[in-house]
Amino acid sequence: MVNASAAQSVSYFSPGMVIAYGQSIDARPHQHKLWQLCLPSQDSLLNGLPLLTGVVIKPNDMHQLVMPSGWIILAEPESRLGEAISELPSQLPRVAPDAQLEALQQQLSGFQSLITALKYNPYQCQDRRLLALLAKLDSCLNGECVKPEQWRAKDIAATLGLSESRFLHLVKAELGIAWRPYLLWRRLVCAVQAIKHGASATDAAYKAGFSDSAHLSRTIKTTFGMTSKQLLNSFVAR
Repeated sequence: MVNASAAQSVSYFSPGMVIAYGQSIDARPHQHKLWQLCLPSQDSLLNGLPLLTGVVIKPNDMHQLVMPSGWIILAEPESRLGEAISELPSQLPRVAPDAQLEALQQQLSGFQSLITALKYNPYQCQDRRLLALLAKLDSCLNGECVKPEQWRAKDIAATLGLSESRFLHLVKAELGIAWRPYLLWRRLVCAVQAIKHGASATDAAYKAGFSDSAHLSRTIKTTFGMTSKQLLNSFVAR
């Protein structure tokens, strides 16, 4: 867990990725379904052993990290960033103690596919149908209209005049992440934002398309390896 309240901390939480700089102390071993890139700027511990370099942690690998300062990058496996992290060597250089994302990208300039994925913004896609869909989804998840579980790929593809397979291919190519995990991340961002703005866990879960607060909590635990409270205390949805 990255403590985003530490001095010079910063965090980014968006569909398919979490990027955070600060102190990371995992109280107990845990696992999650995401690719994790740890880039310490000070000597650290991973599973009780000295960690002197950056390291990649595979999805569902049990781990315990004690890192006084550095970057943590979490990525959805079915995303451009997740694929880029999966292709990295198991160990990477240690980074300088700098909380600026631009400085991190400069230090990792030798890993071009990773940098490209970190800089990618789904709203830069060229397909107008997808841009219109994103605008509608923004309105839906931030307002009081259609709940996200009704956004099935087959139905959306039909409204766009596409086959389901073509729609799924287009989404992965243009947005950099597969449709189902993209929608799930959007729902998680929506729920976190709602709670941050004062909604109860139950209301936030319902608004974001989860059956109840327990369903939301289980999804957060499976995805990030932490409780809802830990996630809320660690990251700011953007």
